[in-house]
Amino acid sequence: MQGAATSQLKRGFVLSPHGNIEYFEVGSGDPLVMLHSTPNSCMAYRDIAPLLAGDVRAIAMSTMGYGQSDRPPAPYTTLTEFARAVTWLLDGLGLERASVYGNSTGSQIALALAAEFPERVDRVILEEVFNWGTPPRRAVHERLHRYYEESADGSHLLDLWRKVGGDRPGADLRRTSERFLNNLIVNSTEGADVYGPMGWEGAGPYAMTHLDIWESAARIRAPTLVIHGTTSQLGRSHEKFLATIPGARGARLPSSGNFKPEQAPELWLAEVRSFLGDGGR
Repeated sequence: MQGAATSQLKRGFVLSPHGNIEYFEVGSGDPLVMLHSTPNSCMAYRDIAPLLAGDVRAIAMSTMGYGQSDRPPAPYTTLTEFARAVTWLLDGLGLERASVYGNSTGSQIALALAAEFPERVDRVILEEVFNWGTPPRRAVHERLHRYYEESADGSHLLDLWRKVGGDRPGADLRRTSERFLNNLIVNSTEGADVYGPMGWEGAGPYAMTHLDIWESAARIRAPTLVIHGTTSQLGRSHEKFLATIPGARGARLPSSGNFKPEQAPELWLAEVRSFLGDGGR
């Protein structure tokens, strides 16, 4: 799958009350904000967003504290805070409303946005959304997202390189390097005591593991599409999300583990186009 070259993406920043928000956009039409997983950035969608360029104005955002978006002045502890930053992006771009798509952590923020700021949301696409709000599930993220203590000999950099798969045979150097830099940016505990051993990388996971997701999901009134992979462990909650979010519709797409659009781009594009094109109903 080949997307647009980076030079074809309009890249920029919006100045918000909590600092600069990084984004890129491509295409024209009704706006669709795209929210990434942890600890990625908007550039995770550099190949996917252009597939939608003929249908929508795709706007990929780096959530606060990730990528080149500034860290907030105080650590965010709720998804409402992350969602409010999305509204600041819309304000900066002169947009009253937009549809929103999110994968993994991004889906949790998208859900919170639709529940807490319904006047700003047209339609919602929740990909690999899950109820992470239990102690055992929080522990999963504390294992996945952790701070690597800096060492004078730079060995922590090698640990981060291994973490993102840089030492695997046949690793894609471009993608691996991007993941490495994204991890390096959030590899800090300065001012982030609330996140414990996760450091700043754990900002999004901390917030999403402290959300009453079913209460929030029940308050969504925007047309909603819920996507899980056919082999996703998170898909065991698929039917409950459809039953909880009024009028939601679902799609199970072929996957290897948790679904990402890169795994089945044509099928994903067809589902998203259909949903956005018919108003979600």
